[in-house]
Parts: sequence; structure tokens; C-alpha cells
Amino acid sequence: MMRTIIYGAGGIGSVVGGHLARTGHEMIFIGRPGHVKAIHENGLKLITPVGTHILQIPAVTHPEQIAFKPGDVVFLTMKSQDTEDALKTLKRCVDQVPIFCLQNGVRNEETASGLFENIYGSTVRIGAVYMNNGEVIARNDPAGWLIMGRYPKGTDTLVETIAKQLRKANLFVMVTPDVMRYKWGKLMRNIRSAVGAITDASHADCREINELVRKEAHDLLVEAGITYVVDAQVAEEWPEFTIKPPKFAGGGEPQNSTWQSLARKVGSVENDFFNGEIARLARRLGKKAPLNEGINRVIQDMAAKRETPGKYTIADLKRILGLLETG
Repeated sequence: MMRTIIYGAGGIGSVVGGHLARTGHEMIFIGRPGHVKAIHENGLKLITPVGTHILQIPAVTHPEQIAFKPGDVVFLTMKSQDTEDALKTLKRCVDQVPIFCLQNGVRNEETASGLFENIYGSTVRIGAVYMNNGEVIARNDPAGWLIMGRYPKGTDTLVETIAKQLRKANLFVMVTPDVMRYKWGKLMRNIRSAVGAITDASHADCREINELVRKEAHDLLVEAGITYVVDAQVAEEWPEFTIKPPKFAGGGEPQNSTWQSLARKVGSVENDFFNGEIARLARRLGKKAPLNEGINRVIQDMAAKRETPGKYTIADLKRILGLLETG
């Protein structure tokens, strides 16, 4: 009997794990103390557009609290800045276990492959809102779209089995032998997350800066010979990607995970693995990426100071990035 351990049970992990538990799958959450305590006391409150579920899910704060057994699978769902330490901790508790990286960014799989043998990547398109311990909102029903495969390439029976279970749990899933092309495509979306968090502006007001940020990244990926799959290509390959499921009626404009991290004042954001990844690529090529580097610098500073979204206006950010004259 397969058991899934959600390691990093925040927004994405709680939505995925909640839906798996709701459909009869055996789960264990590893999460932050406040979230785990709330789940112990009241269960996980999973809010969806079609109803609310209270789920009794075993939850711990450390992998050493789990007696690992054959058939276990680990879903990494923490932010990328926490991946390396989390994997080292996991390795001390279990020698080998299949690792599925349900994470943004393109580094997690490489990091995991240095410690574990069977690594799988997944793009994640799930509208998850995690602002209160013990509660998570899945903004869509079905909950989202995952594209999965072995790392660095290939498919196998395990990933097909996991995909089948996730489909049963109300998620769209596509299996591919070349998952990293899709993960680079998702990174090209994620590099836009910081602007909205920095300014707390609407998607429309952020569009001009985000298009410039994206072009800078695209040109560097082309020069580096890195191919990525854009949404239009995904839609051609996978008709389910174009389905528009019902959305949660509460709240205003959906806010991305970077915005949520600032709003919760957790002290860190994931953007060093988005915009920072582009800046590192530029340095390897002997180039510069001033927009992505500048945005990463601003958002990291805000997170470290526990500043909330909206510190700067769009005009302020343009001046910082050299897109407007100062004065």
C-alpha cells in the first residue's frame, strides 16, 4: 500500500495532500509547528469552490518522527530555498525513497539527485492560498495542473501510478519524458511573481515591467541553448490544460505565493530561484540581467525586513530598475 509523505505542507502541499487524503490515500504531512498544531487540534480545513472538507491527517514537524517503510513516496513541496537542508535532514532518516519535486524553479531536482536515486520533477499550476494555520484554499475545482516525469528525462511505472492517483484526487496530470522543458517554461512565468508582491499592483499595471523582465530572460535562455515550453504549446499537446474549472468565490484578485510569503512575514521568498536563476545564468554567459537581478535584490530585501506587499509603487520600481529617470 503506497503512502505519500508531503514534506513542506504549506499551500501547495496541503492542497495536494488534502485532496489525496479526501479520496482515500494514506498521507503524512511534515510541516511547520503552527500548521501541524492546528491540524492536530481541528484537522486540515480544505476550502474548495464546491465545498469545505475537514480532514484528519497525521502531521509531524520532522522526518525523524516517521517510521519509513517500503512503498513510501515523498513529495517535496517546500520553497526552493529550504530544499537542500530539508533533503539532508531526510537522508539522515531514510537512505532511499522516491522523491517527487512538486516545486517551482529548476534546481530542486538536481539537488535531490545528489542524495537520492529516484527523482521526479513536476510543474505546479495550483491556485493555493495559505494564510492561516490549519486552513488552505484551493482556488479551482479541479484543483490544478501537474506535468510530471523522471529527472532528468524519462517515465516509468511509478510516475504513471502517482499520476493516476492524483487524477483520482481531482487534479489534471500529464506525464512527459522531458519534464525540465516544462519546468523552465513555468520558471518563465514565476519570474513575474515579484513585481506584484513588491508593488501590490494589479496584473494589468505590472504587465509592462513583467514583459521586459521576461524578454531579458528569454534572450539569455536562447543564448544558453535552453528550450522551454510556453503555455500555448502545452495547450496544443494537452487539451485538459485549456479547461477553465470553477474558482473560489471569496477574496479579490488571486495573489501568488511570493505575495503570500511577504504578507505572512515568513522572512524569505523563493525568487532567488526565479529571477536569481536568470541572473546566475547571465553571469555564466558573461552577460548581465539587470532587471531580474534588480527585482530579486528588492524582493529579498523586503522579505528579510519582513515588509509587506506594496512597499513600492510601479513608478518607484521602474526608477530602481533604471526604467525611469530619477528626480
